[in-house]
Amino acid sequence: MSVATDSIKMAEVKQPPSAIQFVHVAPAHDGAKHAIGIDADGTAYSWGSNNAMGQLGRSRGELSKPYPVLIVPQDADIRFSRGFAGGLSESGHSAILDTTRTRLYIAGCDRWQQLGLGSSSGGASGYTWTDGGRIWRNEFVFTKHLHEFMNETSGTNKIRDVALGGDHTVVLSGNQHDVYTFGKGGEGQLGVMGKPFVSAPVKSTKLSSKSLSIAAVCAIQHCSLTIDDRGNVMDEAGKCRRTKDMMESLQTCINRAEKDGLLHRAAKSDA
Repeated sequence: MSVATDSIKMAEVKQPPSAIQFVHVAPAHDGAKHAIGIDADGTAYSWGSNNAMGQLGRSRGELSKPYPVLIVPQDADIRFSRGFAGGLSESGHSAILDTTRTRLYIAGCDRWQQLGLGSSSGGASGYTWTDGGRIWRNEFVFTKHLHEFMNETSGTNKIRDVALGGDHTVVLSGNQHDVYTFGKGGEGQLGVMGKPFVSAPVKSTKLSSKSLSIAAVCAIQHCSLTIDDRGNVMDEAGKCRRTKDMMESLQTCINRAEKDGLLHRAAKSDA
């Protein structure tokens, strides 16, 4: 695999966000202060007021500024359709989905392995503390191990949806049945047995569904949820207290999924 598709560098665009016509914008939640935007040409941008953990895809020494940054792929075939932003106030991570090849790239804080770059066979240590001790990525990196693991366990590495929580990530397979989680798991948010402290990509036994189709996924702080095609919560894992803030974030996630064409809420009965 060439370096051109393994890593994507970002260059600044000297204009405010309003000057770019975005077809998709994903603001962060849970306290993180950055956003990802996609324009009609499939080019991804990021901006915000915090880049301490590399969530904007710049070098760690550069401070983020209140205007977009352009992702410059060296491979002209890459076109992005959707972006995702998450993390807590002291951290943050971002993801972008390549439409052409259905490949996920991710950047930012990796203290809890929420970037999913470690192999599922590598145990809790994964790659985070063995790759020079880096706990962040200041460039978007292809999630190679995740795609390989999905192909082995689901028969497809296509991705339907992604959600970034406080310190974990949730990925819905294109088969709409298998859910993959990675990152911090102490609150049970990964939906696997034993509540691992941290984890590389695993198939979530709690969130996956053998019989019912899952339309979208949401991740709010230390909670993970699956959503059906009418916008209803199917299952959940972790610390999912129904506070006002949590319910507002959940509704924002459901609205986002509908806007992305993942839901068909108009079919919901009024009865």
